[in-house]
Amino acid sequence: MLIAEDFLLLAVDDETGKTTNVDNLGVRLAGALLADLAAANKTLMRGAPEAGATKEEREKAGDTTLLVTDNTPTGHVALDAALQAVLATPEAPARKVVEAISKDAEENLLAALVERGILEKEETKLFRMLPITRWPAADSSHETALRANLTKILVEGAEPDERTATLISLLHGSGLIGGLVGKEQRKAAQERAEEIAGSEWGVATVATQVAIAATVATVATVGAAAAAFILLSNDADKSAAPADTTAAPEAAEAPAV
Repeated sequence: MLIAEDFLLLAVDDETGKTTNVDNLGVRLAGALLADLAAANKTLMRGAPEAGATKEEREKAGDTTLLVTDNTPTGHVALDAALQAVLATPEAPARKVVEAISKDAEENLLAALVERGILEKEETKLFRMLPITRWPAADSSHETALRANLTKILVEGAEPDERTATLISLLHGSGLIGGLVGKEQRKAAQERAEEIAGSEWGVATVATQVAIAATVATVATVGAAAAAFILLSNDADKSAAPADTTAAPEAAEAPAV
C-alpha cells in the first residue's frame, strides 16, 4: 500500500463512500505520492536541507528541485502519473510538482483501490438526473489495522516508524486526525500529531521531509489564492452594487413616462 492510499482510505467513509471534508485533499495526496516516489527510489533531491537543518531551512524545502533517477513504470496508475508529472516539470521546485500531481491524484488513487478490491465504485443519479459516484469499502481489513496503529501512536504514545511519521505529518492540519479517535482523545491526538509533524529533520529521510514541506507550502499557496479570489469577488460585488441601486428607480419610472 502507498502512503497516499492510506491517506485516501482515511478520508473516504467506509459506508457512504463519500470523501469527508478535507482541506486541499488533492494537494495532500500529491505530497504523499511524492514521498512514495522517493521510497520507490524513483527520485532524488537537489538543493534540499540536510539532517539537522534549522526550522527556517526546513521551511524552504518546498523549493528543492526533484530529479528522476528511474523512469521505469511501476504499474501503479497513480504512482506512474506522479512520475510523469515530475518528468514534465524539470527544474521546477517541489511545491510546483506537488501542484501538478494534485490535479489527478485522487481520481487515480481511487481507481487503483477499486482495481485491487479495497473500494467499490457505485454510480447513481440524484433525482434521475445528476450523476453521483461513491466509493464504499469492499475490504476494510487494511484500514482497520492502520487506524489501530495510528491510535497507538497518537493516543498511547508509541513511536512511529518513518513511513507512519510521514503519513501523520501529512494528516496534520487536514482535519482527519480528530476522526481517528474518540471525542475525549481528540485533543491529545492532535497535539501528538503536531509534535510528530514538527519533529527534527532526522525523523524521516530528506526526501520524505521535502515532500511534507512541499505539501505544506502548496496548501498555503492554494489557500491564499482561494482567499484572494473570494476577496476579489466580494469587491466586485460591492463595486457593482451602486450601479444596480441607480438602475432600479429608472426602471420604476419608465411606465409613468
